Amino acid sequence: MKWDERRIAIIEELKKRGINPYPQKYEITHTIPEIRKFERSEKPTDPFIFDISTAGRVANIRRHGKISFVDIFDEGERLQLQLRVNELGEKYEDFFRIVDRGDVIGVRGDLFYTMKGELTLRVKDYTMLAKALIEPPDWTKMSPEFRYAHRYVDFLYNDSARKAMEIRYTTIRTIREFLYSKGFVEVETPILQPVYGGALARPFKSHVNYLNEDWYLRISLELYLKRYIVGGFDKVFEIGKVFRNEDIDVTHNPEFTLLELYWAYADYNDIMKLTEQMIQEVVRKVKSNDLKLTYTIAGKEYTIEFSQFRKVSMLEAVSEALGKSVEEMTDEQLKELMKKYELRPRGDTYVRGLMIEKLFDKLVVPNLIQPTFVIDYPIETTPLCKPHRSKPGLVERFELFIAGMELANAYTELNDPILQDQLFRQEQEMFKKGDEEAHPYDKDFIRALSYGMPPTGGLGIGIDRLVMLLTNNMSIKEVIPFPMLSAKLIEED
Repeated sequence: MKWDERRIAIIEELKKRGINPYPQKYEITHTIPEIRKFERSEKPTDPFIFDISTAGRVANIRRHGKISFVDIFDEGERLQLQLRVNELGEKYEDFFRIVDRGDVIGVRGDLFYTMKGELTLRVKDYTMLAKALIEPPDWTKMSPEFRYAHRYVDFLYNDSARKAMEIRYTTIRTIREFLYSKGFVEVETPILQPVYGGALARPFKSHVNYLNEDWYLRISLELYLKRYIVGGFDKVFEIGKVFRNEDIDVTHNPEFTLLELYWAYADYNDIMKLTEQMIQEVVRKVKSNDLKLTYTIAGKEYTIEFSQFRKVSMLEAVSEALGKSVEEMTDEQLKELMKKYELRPRGDTYVRGLMIEKLFDKLVVPNLIQPTFVIDYPIETTPLCKPHRSKPGLVERFELFIAGMELANAYTELNDPILQDQLFRQEQEMFKKGDEEAHPYDKDFIRALSYGMPPTGGLGIGIDRLVMLLTNNMSIKEVIPFPMLSAKLIEED
């Protein structure tokens, strides 16, 4: 690690003087955000709050003879300090010898407003709390790779990065509060599992030394949450990390945050209403009661309206895109369209329902800008969903698309253990034919269903993509605190 030699020398000097450059604690009376809330005094240039202490990181130093000014910041807020020889004596000059940009300092003094109306703390004493050994970067010149690899620097000096995190955690908190208000219970499920499942994805494998068995990082929350439903918990949800050993791009990260909920005695229509209400509540909270937001796609700004969600079936949407009914097309015609659009089948088999889904992803999804529920998928797409009650060959499933992204996936959950067993076995045949994302057979889950799971509606929402939408970010890396990068990038000096 390359440290600033001059800053190292300052540390040695402080230690020789009996000053600890990294003390254990500092008492503050007010944080900088609390100080910023003080109202303006009637006599601006006179102190109106006396002898308070706060702490922050030095942003810049402006020296002007016997009176100088310093900006410090903490929790995203800045405060101007005034340093005067009259108050500090010998410590005035000492400040400029030992304090640099990036250092964390504690200060005590009196609060006042300058003639220009700037809230300012007139410093009577200061303390070094953490000597920075690296010069702060010019955040306007930081590359995306540097920002993602050293996110703590990004949060410190890039207001938009910090704001994105604030919106992220406001979103998660709002979802929790909304679901609590609807009677849902927050539960936990295991991250390491002997059988991964609940989605079609490649897992990360680990080895449990004590058991001498290979286990997997979860790819979904679904199957264990359904075990709660079997166990008599009628409304459950979890917000947690899941892991899929797949692509890294602008909308995918191998580690991401997922909300899943399950509601006994409900179906996908009930879940659809709940999802619309929940998304609207989040948008209101983040956008100060507004149900509109602006999102940029390929350089073009779109106003997205959340007051009403559109609903369309997958077959209708694909037919509209093709200009003819997809239901009337033969399997061979669908196969020719797959080749035309350079789409690969799952595994090496052209399955009708899966071909329709691939065409939907290619031709329809990019154009779904306004909130749209796409409903009633081909049965081959979803091994964990209940067949449609009135439309043979389809399942009761919906996905929510906004700004050309999938944000939510929901089912009327399959609770027939015999049919579930058959679908799992079909997935195993797909795996044998080369489909690495096929769903594994989960014997214990079949056993759980065999005890009887009530009719249930389930929902999954990708938290990261929702935050992308709320923050007008086109890359998932911008909204994940510490996105996955090559270790080489992280370790670079």
